[in-house]
Amino acid sequence: MEMELKNLIEKIKQDGVAQAEADAAKIIQDAQAKAADIITKSTKDAQRIVSNAQQESENFRKSSETALKQAARDALLALRVRVSEFFARVVKDKVAEELHPEALKDIILKAVEYSMKTGVTDIEIVLNDKDKKALEKILFAALRKEAKERVILQEKQGVQGGFRIGAKGAGSYLDFTDQAIADGFRRYLNPKLVDALDIDLGLKQDAGDAK
Repeated sequence: MEMELKNLIEKIKQDGVAQAEADAAKIIQDAQAKAADIITKSTKDAQRIVSNAQQESENFRKSSETALKQAARDALLALRVRVSEFFARVVKDKVAEELHPEALKDIILKAVEYSMKTGVTDIEIVLNDKDKKALEKILFAALRKEAKERVILQEKQGVQGGFRIGAKGAGSYLDFTDQAIADGFRRYLNPKLVDALDIDLGLKQDAGDAK
């Protein structure tokens, strides 16, 4: 009887130890599996964070480059405008300087001669008061007798320099004012000036890459 009790106790111990070892093994296995899942998830999260950071860094680099190029382009456009405005002022001032009364006299004499050859007999010349007074002294002295009676000098405040010439009463003129001549020079020369200031900043290519 005592032997059977010992055997029963021993069996209970063995079964308990075996169950405890099995439970422990399962706990360890589950813990290892969870640890592996955590490591895998953490690795993926870290890779995603690194990838996102790299993408954000690349996007920031591209946007910074584009912003710098756009700023440079804006500065260049502003420079073009200022240079063109300066160029226009210089040309107009130079033209006005060259259109002194003696030069106006020579130009008007040729214009009058041409107008009379084309059948225009009564000629009106529009200019400012200062030039009108100066030309009254030197122009009519240089005109032929038959032309003196056909040429009328008309003062107009809107003319800063130079003159307009046309048939009397027709209301249309050939424009030889300083503004008209300067505009002609500017239209011809400005495109060359803009070309000289033209710089390819690669904005079009960047815009294509962004798409």
